[in-house]
Amino acid sequence: MIDRGGLSQALATAVAVGGSAAALAVCRAVVSWVPMTGAAITLMSGPDGQEPVCATDAGAARIDELQFDLGDGPCVESFTTGRAVLVSDITDGADARWPVFAAAAAATGARGMFVFPLSVGAARLGVLDCYRDTPGSLDDDELAAALAAVDAAVWTLLEHGAASTLDGDRAGSDWFNGSPLARAEVHQATGMLSVQAGLRPGAALARLRAGAFATGRPIAEMAADVVSRRLRLDSDGAWHSTTAPPMTSTYDTGRPGDEEPGDEEKRS
Repeated sequence: MIDRGGLSQALATAVAVGGSAAALAVCRAVVSWVPMTGAAITLMSGPDGQEPVCATDAGAARIDELQFDLGDGPCVESFTTGRAVLVSDITDGADARWPVFAAAAAATGARGMFVFPLSVGAARLGVLDCYRDTPGSLDDDELAAALAAVDAAVWTLLEHGAASTLDGDRAGSDWFNGSPLARAEVHQATGMLSVQAGLRPGAALARLRAGAFATGRPIAEMAADVVSRRLRLDSDGAWHSTTAPPMTSTYDTGRPGDEEPGDEEKRS
């Protein structure tokens, strides 16, 4: 039986903390009182617009990262539909909604996954993403406690202006400064790829995701290479390393003439 009084006090204390620390305090209250193994809060504007706010542990952070890398998973479904997504066992093969994500998430040790949309009326802000390292559904008491945490999480986002961050109004951007999960570099790399390959931002992000998946790397690593100009994408869809032989990937054509400008001069 959950101590609802203790949870309510913990959530009230968390909201009073203020700033990004308030969101993390809400997640820690969920972990301690529901209980969960880990929890995270992510701001979202869609599958391609995800900005992590906080995570209680490495497992929660990795689960959040996987869904951004793949553009798929229970967080994306919860945000898109506006409904909670409750998965008793992510390793259950009978649930085939996100096969690639499920396999990767299982590798983190996650089993039960419980995602709740954070919204105010019709306006959706993001999700509260919780997981357990054991399978099983939430009982009614646990579900009610999680929904109480959802209310607190929404309040922390609204109170500190974070909802504007993904919609082009950078007034709330300082709220994320210092976060080890912030994806500014991925967005910067997407813009660079748009210019290099003549792609729209959504298509550029899709190419970045595909390249990361094809090479088994986190999207953040691929983005760092693009931003530092160690990696570029040509208009024909071929990836090229500027410090090593051309990278082999799904999109590498292998055709001659794909060298970087100036390579012939360097060889001579």
